[in-house]
Amino acid sequence: MISIAELRETLALVIYNKYFEFFMMSIIILSAMLVGIDTFELDPFYQEIIFTLDQMITIIFVMEIIMRISAYEKPLAFFKDGWNIFDFIIVAASLIPVAGNESTVARLLRIFRVLRLITILPELKGILNALFKSAKSIGYVMVLMFIIFYIYAVMGTIFFEDAKSGSWKDLGVALLTLFQIMTFEGWTDIMYESMETHPYSWVFYVSFIVLTAYTFLNMIIGIIIETLNDEHKKDKLQEEQNEKELLKELVEQNRVLIEKVEHLKKVMYEKKN
Repeated sequence: MISIAELRETLALVIYNKYFEFFMMSIIILSAMLVGIDTFELDPFYQEIIFTLDQMITIIFVMEIIMRISAYEKPLAFFKDGWNIFDFIIVAASLIPVAGNESTVARLLRIFRVLRLITILPELKGILNALFKSAKSIGYVMVLMFIIFYIYAVMGTIFFEDAKSGSWKDLGVALLTLFQIMTFEGWTDIMYESMETHPYSWVFYVSFIVLTAYTFLNMIIGIIIETLNDEHKKDKLQEEQNEKELLKELVEQNRVLIEKVEHLKKVMYEKKN
């Protein structure tokens, strides 16, 4: 009779096995593909096949979540990890029935199952963790960027209020125009229109692009990369620490084993004599 502890250990070995992880990764990708295929007009026969496969995938996801929860000594400990909660919510959302009035909502929720790749691939998880940890610094850069946007928008409404296209008629439109300029979408047309009445207006546009598209956006990218590098260093230090602790444990076990062997030899020698 298998004990509960042995069952938990067996489940843990299965869940963290690389072949099982590859299998779940394949299921997630297949799930995303089925949602994409379902957007085409298909024969009812193929639609039925897709529906059946989708139901099977949902069952696999539910079984996998149950296995992961059961692998914990205390099931509620599963929900202490934010990524586990993320997986649980996605799987729970997949249980919404596809038929009926909720069909559109259910199909939309099913495409989010591809996000479960994040929890399976440590590299993706590391990138997202770095993004979350750098949110505060990025927020300050975004505030500074908004101040620059606001200043240039007000300047634009003052300098180019007579533009025929109406790109600078009020503050709201000016902010949208600046966003268009920052993304390089037809910004030269806007600039040339302004230069017809203000020949030196190119300074306004070039300076804005240098500040936003080149300076602030690169600052955001730099912050994310720096945070990502810090996370990699922390992970490496943690791995080294774990290796040291494991080595100490092995040395201690080896010492205890040698003492037992020596004691056994001594006992056997005393019996012979």
